[in-house]
Amino acid sequence: MRVSLVRHTAVVKDVVTVCYGVTDVGLRDTFEEEAALVSLEVAPIARNSDVIFTSPLLRAKRLAHHCGYVTAVEDNRLKEMDFGDWEMKPWSEILTTNDISCFFRSYIDQPTPNGESLTDQKNRVKSFLDDQKRKGYGQILVFCHGGVINCARSIVLGASLEDAFAYLPPYGSITNLEY
Repeated sequence: MRVSLVRHTAVVKDVVTVCYGVTDVGLRDTFEEEAALVSLEVAPIARNSDVIFTSPLLRAKRLAHHCGYVTAVEDNRLKEMDFGDWEMKPWSEILTTNDISCFFRSYIDQPTPNGESLTDQKNRVKSFLDDQKRKGYGQILVFCHGGVINCARSIVLGASLEDAFAYLPPYGSITNLEY
C-alpha cells in the first residue's frame, strides 16, 4: 500500500518555545499561500488514492478542506502526540519544573505526565496503517502531523524512533511510503 502523508502548514505557536501536540493551535497568516502550494502537489496523489484521511485536529483538517477534501475521513489515531500536562506550557517552564533528564533518558517508552509516550503514538499509527492495509487499499492520502509521519517512517522503514525523530518533515511537505 502506498501511503502519502501530508504535514500541516506552519502554526502560530513556535514549537521551540511552547509544547503542543493534541492542542488545536492556530495557523500562520501565510496559510492560504502555503495551502495553495500543497494543494497543487497533492492533487495528482488524491486522484489515485482509494481514500483520503485527516487528523481531527484543525491544523490538519483545515489543510485537507482547503485542498478540496471536505469529506476526508477523520481518524483520532492520526492526532499528534499527547503531551498531557505539558500541553501549551512554555518549554522554559517544563525544563525547570520537571525531571527532564529522567524523561529524556526514557522518552520513547515513558509517557509525559498524563500524556503518552512515543511508543504509544507509534502503536496507534501502526494500528491505523494496519487497518487500511487490511482493507486492501492500494493508495491512501493522509493529512496529519510531523510526529505521525515520523512514527510511520519508523514502522515502514524499520528505523528506531530515535532515528526517525532525528528529522522532522517541513510544514506542508509530503512523505511517500510503501507499507
